[in-house]
Amino acid sequence: MGDCKSIVAVFDKPWEEVLENISREFKYVGKKRYGGDEGNKEWFKFYDTRGFRLVEVGDIDYGMKTTREWGGRVIALASVETYSRGSITLVQIEAWTSGFDFVLSSELMKFLKKLARTGAVLICGYLYGHEKLRDVFGDYNQFLLYERLAEIVRRKKLEVLPSDLTVIREDILGLEDGLYELVGESGLYVFVRGLGVEGYKVLLTVGEGLLDDDLYGEVLEYEDWFSSDITSLVFKPLGRKVENEELLKRAEEYFKAQAGEDGR
Repeated sequence: MGDCKSIVAVFDKPWEEVLENISREFKYVGKKRYGGDEGNKEWFKFYDTRGFRLVEVGDIDYGMKTTREWGGRVIALASVETYSRGSITLVQIEAWTSGFDFVLSSELMKFLKKLARTGAVLICGYLYGHEKLRDVFGDYNQFLLYERLAEIVRRKKLEVLPSDLTVIREDILGLEDGLYELVGESGLYVFVRGLGVEGYKVLLTVGEGLLDDDLYGEVLEYEDWFSSDITSLVFKPLGRKVENEELLKRAEEYFKAQAGEDGR
């Protein structure tokens, strides 16, 4: 388990099919399968698992480049935990090194696109043991987060933004590209656009600070904002569409600068 940053992908398919798809897209190696409820009870004896069963633990061998501040080195994601509850499969991929904070946003976007191609309905992240987890769910138990994410997928409707950077299947989102209010967060908005994978959207929180030229220049200077965004919990409702052409333009420029190439 451990204190680390995690990316979570939720699927509406059986776990065996999900892991087959992940194995086709990544270099995935399964280590251990957990059969029956007794093994799970022993593994999670201090947690309320909300009905989720750990079915397999494995590794993904996938390298991502970092910024110059981290020496431009390549780090890998590892420690894949796969959970099942009814028709929902949840895959958690833990970033096992602090170098994840310095992963280039463009590298993270490539990873998220690959993960979307495995059929994930929803992709977000969180920081295990962080106060935000407790503030949102009243406890540090990450299974409370899993339960909320599973409910979004089960109901096929996104009403709250899970994390500052979120990937979601289009039919669950039901919103066109643009800028939307983030209810309860003055000065913050949600920028929505295509991920670059057919049928998927990416949601990104942006602030009115982008309209400040000095701050905007500083924001564009750093190339690793998304690694922090994806592990920052939000769980605030999305509101009405906002017609602010200047902020929308800045948000598009910011996203493209981070995502690399043409942003897709």
